[in-house]
Amino acid sequence: MGGKFDAELKSMLASDSSFAYMEAMDAATAAVVKEETTLVEILQLLLHPVQPSNLKTYRAALASLQVRQSSQAILKNTKGASMEIDEINKLFPEAAKAARSPEAILKQVASGMASDIKDQKQVPAIICPSVLSSDFANLAPECKRMIDLGADWLHMDVMDGHFVPNLTIGAPVIKSLRKHTKSCLDCHLMVSDPEMWIEDYAKAGADTFVFHYEAVSDHGKLIEKVKKAGMKVGIALKPDTSVDHVLPFCDQLDHVLIMTVEPGFGGQSFMWWTMPKVAKIRCQFPTLNIQVDGGVKVHTIDANAKAGANLIVSGSGIFKASEPGIVIKTMKESVHTFQP
Repeated sequence: MGGKFDAELKSMLASDSSFAYMEAMDAATAAVVKEETTLVEILQLLLHPVQPSNLKTYRAALASLQVRQSSQAILKNTKGASMEIDEINKLFPEAAKAARSPEAILKQVASGMASDIKDQKQVPAIICPSVLSSDFANLAPECKRMIDLGADWLHMDVMDGHFVPNLTIGAPVIKSLRKHTKSCLDCHLMVSDPEMWIEDYAKAGADTFVFHYEAVSDHGKLIEKVKKAGMKVGIALKPDTSVDHVLPFCDQLDHVLIMTVEPGFGGQSFMWWTMPKVAKIRCQFPTLNIQVDGGVKVHTIDANAKAGANLIVSGSGIFKASEPGIVIKTMKESVHTFQP
């Protein structure tokens, strides 16, 4: 269930009360239903229509619904991240009964809006095809094709085989590609020791250097080093990492990346329960670029845009589409639609 739940259960079982076991089981069941209720409410909000004039309240409501359960457990319990509300209600019948309606949540949030919720601002729509899904034998032409079709940045997935099990490109590929494009090379480093690669990527011509929160102990120090090297800097969060960890650094960052799948592999299902993280950042930092990466396709883009994401990474959703130009256009339109 989770560390906190397990600790509470052990504590109750260790007590002398004759009702300890029953109380422990009741508490565990209630905790699970509460988490499932949160999931139902998140999905209902994501599927609920929202007007630009109501974005502040909507995103505050979504931000209030942070989940604690592990993404792997949720994937299993939701049969692979289904976004069908009828199916979710069938999977979690008790939670469906307990869940508040979107209207009730919005009304409750509007009546007690927290002071740290900022007025929403216009942000640019930036589409970043993930080169990991391209034809690596034709990397430069593939990247040119994406830019010609309307993409803004090129997202480069760097994996070291340690922080994540997969192994992909490195600085030499960035250096080679730099000769063929003036577009932003957005480098997402899924590596165990990002600090050791700063100089290499700066020399290679990387425009942005995004490192994982989980891989670093002194985040402020690394942020400064990346900036001094002449690159823009971002922090990425895995699906199970609390968004609260990155909030103290947002004023120093060029963008934040919220992983909407587990880093390391392409083609995974979109983890829609990560959207409250996006909303929480957007509520407090209205003009910050917020990036999403993983399972973002035409049928999931609205959920991301509603939550406040504007820096959209999509791999197979763009590269494998029959008409990638239309997909890029659709994604931009979605981000523009959900603006104040």
